[in-house]
Amino acid sequence: CSPQAVCCGDHKHCCPRGYTCNVAAESCEKLLAPTPLLPTPPAPRRAPPVPLRAAGTRPGGLVPCGATGSCHGGQRCCQARGGSWGCCPFAQGSCCSDGRHCCPAGSRCTGGGWGCSPQRWDLL
Repeated sequence: CSPQAVCCGDHKHCCPRGYTCNVAAESCEKLLAPTPLLPTPPAPRRAPPVPLRAAGTRPGGLVPCGATGSCHGGQRCCQARGGSWGCCPFAQGSCCSDGRHCCPAGSRCTGGGWGCSPQRWDLL
């Protein structure tokens, strides 16, 4: 056998590199090329968080924020930096910890305000 040959299990025969021994048939069979893996689907792209709007100080707002601020109906109050309030345009949105952004309903803020990711993967 040549140095690159594959020795068969019967220790009497050998096959060239790239082949496998079929001892029962006393033949060499070409190895099948492996199938490349399919690429994994990309992770869901994070939607950018929405900047908060300043809470109004007029009592006509429908959603009270703290003692002094208010947001319009269909919005959510989020605590902003420095103890002030901001309005998230999504009533069921989630406030980001940076105090400047929020995410739509069904998603949560990631990285403190860098993106919104789904709370449940089965909702994608």
